[in-house]
Order: sequence, then structure tokens, then C-alpha cells
Amino acid sequence: MANIGLKRIYVWLVGSDNKVLTGTNGLSDDGVYVVDTDANKGNLGLKTANITGLSGTVTKIAGNNVVVAVSNPPSAPSVAIDANAINFTIKQRLLGRVETSVKGAYVDGETIPKAGLIIESSSPTTGKSVFYGFGIGQFTEASQNVQTNTDTAEQRDDDNLTFTALGCPHFPNESPVIFGNAAENGFTKNAFFDLVAPGQTLVSASQDKTPGNVSASASALSGATTTLAGGGTTHPDTGSGNTH
Repeated sequence: MANIGLKRIYVWLVGSDNKVLTGTNGLSDDGVYVVDTDANKGNLGLKTANITGLSGTVTKIAGNNVVVAVSNPPSAPSVAIDANAINFTIKQRLLGRVETSVKGAYVDGETIPKAGLIIESSSPTTGKSVFYGFGIGQFTEASQNVQTNTDTAEQRDDDNLTFTALGCPHFPNESPVIFGNAAENGFTKNAFFDLVAPGQTLVSASQDKTPGNVSASASALSGATTTLAGGGTTHPDTGSGNTH
């Protein structure tokens, strides 16, 4: 889908029943965690979410000296995420790291947990939200490059994660990815979220609890979590929930 910008991503952990884990077993009471721009929550938003592998590599099949068919292998999507900062604890849990006896110190766990991901952008023609949904997959982190500051420059290294999508049993044909467009007649954000992240309560028919983006200055002045809109108002992109 053509898109403009990157509004936010939504992440969650997936249980053995392929449903969203909530509460202490998950990433939030609602199950789904929004990586917003609120520094008070340890987030500074994303730069990119680069999706690759949406189609398999087509192979030509020859017979009698001509191409008679092509193979159509399944897609194998992955997402390279470059974030300015993701909440430290949330990131550790997505990667399957476990806290040691020292509070705030984590080591790799025995397994990488299953997780889910939704990327939200905007349509260049309607201005409404478009969504890329991955019901099941795994997050990994390959490297971290720590550099010295100089007398003229501050060296930052981002949170870079890779999400590898897996076949999702609650998608038709167990597809690894599903696409949503809020401009389509009959589309609702809560129905899309219930399909991609069954068991979540962040978005319902009556309320969208997605937080709005917060500027660095507003975050610093508030000293507390800030959203740009209260609950229960109309969502301009999807017709439900908060205003962003």
C-alpha cells in the first residue's frame, strides 16, 4: 500500500493459544503496547519500519525450450525497525530476556517468545490510516554500536529490532501478514485489531485507548504521561476512539 509517514507501532506477546497475553503475563493491562513518543514512558518514536519479503521469489519453470509456468512460493515477511527509543523493559520482554536477581539487569532467556506487530501509517490519497498487521512472529536484536561523543557531536545509537513474521492461524490461509485500510467502507479499527490481536482490549467498539504522540517539550514540562486527547472521542482515521 502507498503510505505517508509512520504514525506508530503496536506490539504484544502471544500465548500458547495464539491469543494476546495481558496483565503481568503480557506487555500491558490491555495486552497491546503502543510505542509512542512519550519520553516519560521511555519511548521516543520510530524512524522506520521497513517491510520486506511481502512476496516470494517467483521461479520460472521451463519445458520444451519455453517457459510454461512460474512457481508462486509463499511470502516470508520481516520488518526492520529503527526506533529512537523503545521502553527498556518492553524491549527486553519482546526479546525474551529475563530479569536477574539484580533489578533492571536482564539476560537472554531459553526461548524467544512469540509476539505480534501492527504498523500504522497514512494513505496519501485519503489521509486515513492504513495498517500492516502481523499476528505472530518473533523479535530479535542483532547488534548495538556504542560510540564516543566528540567536542562537536553527540553519538546516538537507536533501538534496532527485526521482526520475523510467522504464519498466523487466525488469518485466512494462515497468511503471515494482513493489510487494512480505514478508508474502505465498513472498516473498523476494533475489528481489525480483534482479528490481528485476539484478546486485546486496547481498541474496542466503544473506546480507542491509543495514546497520542507527545512532543519532547510537552513531555518534559508535564512530568507525567500525556495524551493529546481524552477517551471516547471520535478517531479521525477510523471513526472510533481518541483523536490523534
